[in-house]
Amino acid sequence: MEEEKSIWLTLFIAAVSGGLASTLIEQFFIAPIRAHWKQRKAAKDIVDAHLDPLLKAADAIVGKTVSLAERDFVPLAGQSGNETDTDLVGLAYLYASFWGRVEILRAESLGVSISGDARGRKLSKFITCFESQRIRLVNRTHQKAIGEITTDLLAGGGLRTIGVVEFGEKLAGSRSAESWCQPLTDLLARTSDRSTRQKLLIYGVVLHSLVDTLDPDHHSTHKRSSYPNKLTKESKRRIKYLVFREYLQGTGAVNTYANPE
Repeated sequence: MEEEKSIWLTLFIAAVSGGLASTLIEQFFIAPIRAHWKQRKAAKDIVDAHLDPLLKAADAIVGKTVSLAERDFVPLAGQSGNETDTDLVGLAYLYASFWGRVEILRAESLGVSISGDARGRKLSKFITCFESQRIRLVNRTHQKAIGEITTDLLAGGGLRTIGVVEFGEKLAGSRSAESWCQPLTDLLARTSDRSTRQKLLIYGVVLHSLVDTLDPDHHSTHKRSSYPNKLTKESKRRIKYLVFREYLQGTGAVNTYANPE
């Protein structure tokens, strides 16, 4: 009888211990692994959905910057930020559309760290770079506002970037939109100023590197030559040391765009 009780007690303890072990394994090992892979999948899905349109928007700026550099920004020289010149509005739209894509990425990745994806980690570093105080074109508040002006809510609940005509109509028909965009349009109207041209050229190099690094085979973008002869020695130093050795360290980005003389 005592032997039978001992057997049942042993079986009971083994069952309880086994259940406890399973619970502990699930809580401390399996659940974290499952959560990790869930975050990685969510990050991959976000990057898959947003990287291509963002790179295309960046590529459009790179193409325009290369074209303007080749012509020494002559088409924009002497423009007034208060005029509704179509060339000026069109150029402003390229930056606004790109910033709109950045805002859409942020809005639709809430609760998800895109750094869970290798491309997302690189993209995060590029965003940090072109939003940094010494690289950005306008302050972050205005960049965010301009990006929001260039986005619109879809019927299904998602966001889209508006077209250039809609953008022009917003600037012409809304004092608020015009005011928020004025730091950008004023900057683009001052291309006769050397420092402004250099600022735009450095920003273009960052976006050029973004395109080449995240779409190296150029499936969605264009392979373009850069404009090292248009950069000052100071701009080349800033690109080499600030952009590539500081902000873009670890992204695999290579400075083929400008080297100090």
